[in-house]
Amino acid sequence: MENMVWAVDGSFFGQRISGIQRYSIELLSALDALVPPGLVEIVAPPGVRVPVYENIKSVTFGARTGLKWQQLDFPAYLKYRGAKGLATCNVIPVFGFRGIAVVHDVCYRARPDFYTDLRGRLSAAWHRLQYRRIAQVAEHIITVSEFSKSEITKYYGVKPERISVVYNAWQQMQRIAPDERIFAKVPQLRRGQYYFSMANLLKNKNFPWVLRAARNKPDTVFAIAGGGSLAAEAKRLGLADLPNVVYLGYVSDGEAKALMHHCKAFLFPTLYEGFGIPPLEAVACGAPRIYVSDTPCMREVYGDCAGYIDLKTNHGYVDDVTPPKRDAAELLARYSWHKSAQALLDVLTQTAN
Repeated sequence: MENMVWAVDGSFFGQRISGIQRYSIELLSALDALVPPGLVEIVAPPGVRVPVYENIKSVTFGARTGLKWQQLDFPAYLKYRGAKGLATCNVIPVFGFRGIAVVHDVCYRARPDFYTDLRGRLSAAWHRLQYRRIAQVAEHIITVSEFSKSEITKYYGVKPERISVVYNAWQQMQRIAPDERIFAKVPQLRRGQYYFSMANLLKNKNFPWVLRAARNKPDTVFAIAGGGSLAAEAKRLGLADLPNVVYLGYVSDGEAKALMHHCKAFLFPTLYEGFGIPPLEAVACGAPRIYVSDTPCMREVYGDCAGYIDLKTNHGYVDDVTPPKRDAAELLARYSWHKSAQALLDVLTQTAN
């Protein structure tokens, strides 16, 4: 691997942080402790701030921003530098890319029924183009679960040996101090006596299941964090004005940690995920139990440490959730950013050779 340089598309540092960006940030931070100087560079557009690392160099290149930078300036840098690319957020340059790409999931291909409005259809078309292009040109593909690996093989014909699994992890939650003031702000929440979920309007997150669960268990509070018009969506579903539902809106990381720690259970009735990190973060914050959907991905990631919601038969009954067989805290030993960074470094080494 002598003289080989891996150039990371660092444009995600200028984006709002969601699970994909968090994965990239934490993985690179852990990778920095493992790589020799000069092996990995982060290339970013002008105006994007990149953290200072010990062994990973950061470079500002080009004059564009956003998608134009990603599609034009990033491949120009790869050519100029004679480097291979590492793209960690589902997107590569359509032309001029060689290297490794991370595909977190192929939900846009597997579940087109989730994307029915104009914006959704356009986003699905763009991502399906990206999946196809990654399958065609990437020297190696990284994904976040064996389930997601099988989906990439199923839908895009990529041979399993071209795909490696590098899992998510949870250690970022250790840096967050719980903000207990949320319980003074929302007196309806009593420690240990509410169910907690984090929702949005994406169909795969299955927000309606939580509302039905609240309707079916009126004696217990259901706290729901998240932006968007959740209350308006509840009205559209005919599930508005449930007195035991508390819409928290966006919450800080510290508030989320406190809410996870003190809940009866963290609810995650997802319909499709590549990994599904929120329940793992909830366990890291001290949630006594997690209830997740009974899907192959959730079974792989959470094993016997979760309670499972059979979405085919359970249409909103928390008390009918299959209970966990093992302490959820055992889950934390399975995943770490150090292990994931070592797995990534192994892929970089093998691909370079």
